[in-house]
Amino acid sequence: FTQSHQVNMDELNSLASYLGVSSGKLVLDAKEQIPVLKAGNGLTVRGLVSVAKQLVRQSETQELKGTTAEERAAIDQWLEYRVVQVDRSLQEKDVSTVLRDTNAYLSHHVYFVGYQPTLADIILYLGLYRIFEDLTFMEKQKYVHVCRWFSNMQSLFADKMSKKHIAFQRNKIFSGTGH
Repeated sequence: FTQSHQVNMDELNSLASYLGVSSGKLVLDAKEQIPVLKAGNGLTVRGLVSVAKQLVRQSETQELKGTTAEERAAIDQWLEYRVVQVDRSLQEKDVSTVLRDTNAYLSHHVYFVGYQPTLADIILYLGLYRIFEDLTFMEKQKYVHVCRWFSNMQSLFADKMSKKHIAFQRNKIFSGTGH
């Protein structure tokens, strides 16, 4: 196991937990180092994105897939962005471009696709989680839009996925004292 492959497995287990479905026979392909899900109907699904989409298909939360062909295509684009850009930026230890790009996009959007969270938001939240864990408060202040989105996603998903909450401000704005 390399660190990133174990992380993908953990992310898929977190997604399955959130969706209320079994991750069943989820294994890491030893040769290719990718997640593989052996579904109950004899189907074998390979790779982070394909397994994530299969888990959503097994769930009751179909709205995560998008409601129109355009939304589904946009979700697929963001899922590809996650694998190609976010994961690579973590391996190369250069996350500034990903943060800058997602921050710019989210300056005009609440979610990555449409008007409610989709699989794109969940998979990007899980991928960006590793980036946000390592950012200082000062660094987070440079990316206000992606931080707003992340904080929103964290409030929706962190507890159900057993993720530790990441702090976004050093001090409470209101301390509750009467001074």
